[in-house]
Amino acid sequence: MNKNAKIINYGLLVWLIPSLITVILGSFLAAINIFEIISAVAIAVTVMVFSYLYLKVITENFLKESVLIGISWLIISIALDIILILLGISQLTLINYTMYVAPLYIIIPAITIGLGLYMNQRMNDAGD
Repeated sequence: MNKNAKIINYGLLVWLIPSLITVILGSFLAAINIFEIISAVAIAVTVMVFSYLYLKVITENFLKESVLIGISWLIISIALDIILILLGISQLTLINYTMYVAPLYIIIPAITIGLGLYMNQRMNDAGD
């Protein structure tokens, strides 16, 4: 699979998996007020897995690659959510989405960039 296809496919999964988890568990989670926590954990775990899968085959420019996937996956996630809102599939309004859901997605580039920085440092340490 080429690089762009991998970024897009992984980005779709980074959005889909946490979305399914929160939809499936949504009514139960809302009742016990941990919906945001489960959403954040689902996003974080999914991003960690797909960041690892993407970055494990990279041999250089880890920071550049991690910024690329972080921003790409952030844009994909927000775009797909907005599409669902505009189509009326999601019950959120754009205002509620902007206040409560979109900020969770900052987790995506935070994790990918953190991993890129770590991998750059490991590469530099190995070269010493």
